[in-house]
Amino acid sequence: MSAALPPGPYLVLDAGVCEQAGHDPLDVVDAAAHAGLGVVQLRAKDRDVRALLDLTVAAAGRLTRFVGPPALVVDDRVDVVLAARRRGARVDGVHLGQSDLPAVDARRLLGVGTLIGVSAARDEDVDAALRTGVVDYLGAGPVRATPTKPDAADPIGLDGLAEVARRSTLPVVAIGGLTVEDAEPVRLAGAVGMAVVSAVCAHAAPYAAATELVAAWARARSHAASAS
Repeated sequence: MSAALPPGPYLVLDAGVCEQAGHDPLDVVDAAAHAGLGVVQLRAKDRDVRALLDLTVAAAGRLTRFVGPPALVVDDRVDVVLAARRRGARVDGVHLGQSDLPAVDARRLLGVGTLIGVSAARDEDVDAALRTGVVDYLGAGPVRATPTKPDAADPIGLDGLAEVARRSTLPVVAIGGLTVEDAEPVRLAGAVGMAVVSAVCAHAAPYAAATELVAAWARARSHAASAS
């Protein structure tokens, strides 16, 4: 591993979902940082690569105003990470799907110190990611079906999440249809993080939603500690 994944709530900031809810995506970046979320992953599947690059550079600029800001991760696009860095933006990593650039190639291009996550829910995908020796964390899901990613695989449920966490020697982040009520069961399943999209991006008050996620995760952590 080359970078440490910040544990806890993790925002997949989908620009389209934000705008459909009437939010400027950059304002949602601010909300996530103010609330104390550990990671912001930028996703703009309905935009061209230039739009994602512009969003990445702008989001990185917003985060320079915070002390200890969230890690900024780009969804899928290693080229966007490289281009944004060439423009002077601080981009911490990339999250890769099974059809994206292989993690080994991403590591060669991005170097050490870059956070690399890989989506892996099937046993063979988990094992393949572990064998690379270059992946920092796994994204497991969808836990439930979600309208924000209609092409996602079949839901794995909390039992499937627990199996990925058991099988993995890397930190696991749960994703897929999750809300604030899922913080404790996700932690009990063995995940170190919980990624959300609509729970913040589509919420009428993104800052309030992000703050409640952070509080719910802290409560779940406290409950887990007292039970051990």
